[in-house]
Amino acid sequence: MEPYSFNQRVKNLYKSYFANNKNVHIELDADQIDINLIEDNNFDSASLQLKKLESCFQINFWDGYSQSEVVEVFTERDAAKTLKRFMKKLLKILNR
Repeated sequence: MEPYSFNQRVKNLYKSYFANNKNVHIELDADQIDINLIEDNNFDSASLQLKKLESCFQINFWDGYSQSEVVEVFTERDAAKTLKRFMKKLLKILNR
């Protein structure tokens, strides 16, 4: 049995947090992962983006109002942990 790929791990995390919510959209490809909230009244809604660079993973989080965070990590494990932390923040924004 092969281990999960990084994108599959992210997809499983996404499903665990947002399976019942139609206001969240995810796009996965080989070098980038985008998770966006869909809000009719906010054109610059909250988003989470992961870019796989040559030397690291760059994770960008925008809360849709004023807070922006950029985190760079070097391992897939740390990238998954950081994504999980930001997905929890997105969930809190959705539940407001």
